[in-house]
Amino acid sequence: MNPLFDTLESNFMPHGHCYYWEPYILWSHAISDSIIALAYLTIPLSLIKIVRSRKEDDFAYMWMLILFAAFILGCGATHIMDVVNIWEPWYLTDSAIRIITALASIGTAIMLMRITPQLIMLPSGRRWKEMNEELRALNEQLEQKVKTRTEELEKLAAHYKFMTDAIPQIVWSANPDGKTDYLNKTWYTYTGQDEQLTSTGNWQQLVHPDDLATARGSWKESMEKGIPFEAKMRIADKTGEYCWFLTRALPMTNNKGQLEKWFGTSTNINDQIVKNQELERTNEELDNFVYTASHDLKTPILNIEGLLQLIKSKVPAGENKDLLNIYSRIDKSVNQLKETIHDLADITRIQRESAEESHWINLPELIEEFKVNHQLLYESTAATLEADLEEEEICCISRKHMRSLLDNLLSNALKYRHPSRPPHVQIKSEQEDHWYKISIHDNGIGIAPEHQPRVFDMFKRFHSHTPGTGVGLYIVKKIIEKYAGRITVQSAPEIGTTFTVWLKQKG
Repeated sequence: MNPLFDTLESNFMPHGHCYYWEPYILWSHAISDSIIALAYLTIPLSLIKIVRSRKEDDFAYMWMLILFAAFILGCGATHIMDVVNIWEPWYLTDSAIRIITALASIGTAIMLMRITPQLIMLPSGRRWKEMNEELRALNEQLEQKVKTRTEELEKLAAHYKFMTDAIPQIVWSANPDGKTDYLNKTWYTYTGQDEQLTSTGNWQQLVHPDDLATARGSWKESMEKGIPFEAKMRIADKTGEYCWFLTRALPMTNNKGQLEKWFGTSTNINDQIVKNQELERTNEELDNFVYTASHDLKTPILNIEGLLQLIKSKVPAGENKDLLNIYSRIDKSVNQLKETIHDLADITRIQRESAEESHWINLPELIEEFKVNHQLLYESTAATLEADLEEEEICCISRKHMRSLLDNLLSNALKYRHPSRPPHVQIKSEQEDHWYKISIHDNGIGIAPEHQPRVFDMFKRFHSHTPGTGVGLYIVKKIIEKYAGRITVQSAPEIGTTFTVWLKQKG
């Protein structure tokens, strides 16, 4: 030891002098302090064992235990020094140990004050036991709920499978990547595949090669954009024969808009397709017949008309009025037959033609053309045409078809005029969303309500005082339908009629 330290220590008397070296008092202090020191020294060992047995991240009071261990060791050291000081006066060493112990005790006290509210919140052993029991009961309830919910989901899945297997349509589903993960029993019955051995992803192998590329393209577009899928395709049955199916699918998304599943159906429409094809062939044959008949009838009709004119020229003027009246009636019938043949030819022409490329059309120019082409009728009836055109130039139809459409509607407005007033026709055009709306209103004799549903039928005429064949409005409707448009009629007898046409905007 340091000589100065030894000198200072030698100036003190051992603590035994205070006990007058009385053995009873001396040994009672020495033995009790030794036992207390031994107890203090064993407490940190227990704390070390506790810390080592617990995970580091599971123990929130590590610094508290370190300070507490230092404090306990200091307390044990002071009791050891009490025993030493009975025989050796190491009071300076004892003071140093006590100072260290005091500092540790202050730190321990401060830390204990800080964590006391948290320690108070710790449940007692009995409460821990109760909480464990409650937790066990909650776990059992949760397990029961999970079991019940699982049984319900299994039951719903069984119901879904039973329902999809019971309907005649093919029902399927696919994951967000488009891979089929379910096909109902109808698929396996139709294709003859084994449900247990066949992968759900090989459906494309049964699609007709001519339809596969289009179906794949549409399916890819639907997956990329998350939009409904629809395609017509031929699918082979278990005998290898192809039938037409209409396949549709809808995307199912979660509340965040993320795609989770595809659900689709495939409906057998083979009978409908076959019937439509037969009907198209029949209509084509009928159109060919009408076209041929109308063409072949033109020559004999012209011959009959020429012979009638020759006979009329042979009859002396002013003689045999009855015979002239008969000739006049025959001539009227021939003209009507010629008009009918001409209209039939127009019908077949319209039905044969496809929708032509749309061009920009100037409506005021077409209205002026109508006035020029029907000048005699226009002037003889003292008619007025009022144009209120918000859209003077439109792009939705070919110029030829628009001319035919306006010609029929405007000429009808003049022909079916009211006998007590000159015809007044209003033409309006405007744009609604992506549609052109064209309306033609007249103040003519109107159409009775019971006749309005059939006003666009072929050869339907509800007024006999004017000439006509009853195919004009039929042709108008056919033209509009070629461009995926629509036409409506509103009419009141003795007041007038309004035809409204909607045509899709293009260009």
